[in-house]
Amino acid sequence: MDNLEYLRQISQSNRPVAKEGNGGMSMGLIIKIAVCGVVLFFLLMAVGLLAGNLGGKTSTLTKQLYTRTVSVNTAFSPYTQTVKSSRLRAIGTSVAAVLTNSSNQLSTYITSHDSKKDALVLGGKEAEEEAKLAENLNLSLGNAKLNGLLDRTYENQLTLQVSLLLSLTSQILARTKDEQLLEIVSSLHASLNTIHENLESYRDLST
Repeated sequence: MDNLEYLRQISQSNRPVAKEGNGGMSMGLIIKIAVCGVVLFFLLMAVGLLAGNLGGKTSTLTKQLYTRTVSVNTAFSPYTQTVKSSRLRAIGTSVAAVLTNSSNQLSTYITSHDSKKDALVLGGKEAEEEAKLAENLNLSLGNAKLNGLLDRTYENQLTLQVSLLLSLTSQILARTKDEQLLEIVSSLHASLNTIHENLESYRDLST
């Protein structure tokens, strides 16, 4: 063995050996924990945003329901006593009582959760939708009275508005866990269902 080969063997035997084991595993574990932490962070953010959106949507729907109960009641009230059918008048009177009671309860609920002066004021596209709905309803009833078709239009529009209100109450009931709101909306929903059945019965007898 020459001197060069001897020196090469010595240098190789003295070279430090890289350790795999604990150091490599620890680094991999740290990276995995970091990645999981980032994923968990974004998941929590997504859940938070979703909860916020649902809460905001429920608040908007509640204001929309309040607005609708007031506008529908206001629209039908001037015509109820003018309707020829005593049974239809009775149904209309029941609707007025239910909507008046519910609007009062909703008003109290909304203002107790929002201290702003305009807490009951609906905004955005929902406000435009409600205004258009109220305008069309008032126009339909007014024209029906002028043309001698009040009973038929009154019944058709009442059935439609009750159905739309049932849709609104169903949406709120599916979203909220607030016991006070659930009690108000559940009671309204049940009353509207009864009124809807009475309207269907009235229609069957009229045909």
